[in-house]
Amino acid sequence: MCTRLNVVSLVAVLIAALSISLQIGGCAKEKEMDPVAVPEMVEYRDPGIRFQIKHPKDWVINAEVGRARFYNAPDVNQKFLDPASVGPLGVEIAIDILKTADPMGKIKQIKDEMKAVGIQLGQEQAITVAEREAVKVPYVANYGGKNIINGHHVLIASDSVVFDLGFAGFGDYYNAYAGIFDACLNSFVPPKPVAKGRDETLPSETFSEYSGKLFRFQYPDNFNFTNPPKGKFDEVLELRGVRLDCSVRFDVFGAKGLTVEKVFDQNKKAYKIRSTGKTTVAGENALFVNYPSRADVDSRAYFVVKNDKVFRVTMNWYKPQTESYVAAYEKVVSSIKFR
Repeated sequence: MCTRLNVVSLVAVLIAALSISLQIGGCAKEKEMDPVAVPEMVEYRDPGIRFQIKHPKDWVINAEVGRARFYNAPDVNQKFLDPASVGPLGVEIAIDILKTADPMGKIKQIKDEMKAVGIQLGQEQAITVAEREAVKVPYVANYGGKNIINGHHVLIASDSVVFDLGFAGFGDYYNAYAGIFDACLNSFVPPKPVAKGRDETLPSETFSEYSGKLFRFQYPDNFNFTNPPKGKFDEVLELRGVRLDCSVRFDVFGAKGLTVEKVFDQNKKAYKIRSTGKTTVAGENALFVNYPSRADVDSRAYFVVKNDKVFRVTMNWYKPQTESYVAAYEKVVSSIKFR
């Protein structure tokens, strides 16, 4: 027969065991990711179709005309290519411009193809993007284990194209990055009509402004920012035109107390000099060198010293269209302002 003391002790043991069990269960449950704040955003401009969208500055970019992908970290793109593989989890923003004679039929095809591979579609929602009617299609794609992708497509039908904007993340990443997804979507600008008869590969007559920590400038709005490695420089910035051999690049590095003349003398030996010249950039003395990059591409490099920093601006252009490119590049140079 159990005594009262034994019963009390037994109850105490059971309560303690239950408490430990609850604590273990609580620890086993994974904490949801905290929402990720919207960071500094930069603008991506498609070099051919010329749509625009902003994305977090430090994200990884994979892009070509009519197609762009943005990832929150390196190697995340590989995980999205093969969701069942081992790799870092993260998020993807994907834009595809799909030419079609039947925009509404194309939207139906996109949804049917998703269903055909086992992706579960959620309740559609009518929304407005850039003053255009659009449909938001949420989905879940389960590839086993923790390899579950949550996402949504925003589909916009135009006269002869469908704009497909996709936002996706593995597991909790999708909800954690919701604010960034919304900020990107709200920044989307469809392409503007191009003037008939004008060569679309030439620098645009419309200019946009870039503002950075050390300088700001204006550039043709059909030039697109790339993502060059920083390397040994204090700052590196590059834009490319529709023609990928036409570009503007800024390299900033220490002057180490040298004048612009000394800096120019040290660096000009790296070029096959065709000619040199003097000018001013943002009120500062500048020197430049003209040189050939290859048979059909000419180049110019400007050197300016400001606040013990060397600002080197390198410009490349398609030689048969020199007049148009040089005129646009001179506007870029004249717009430069140092901090």
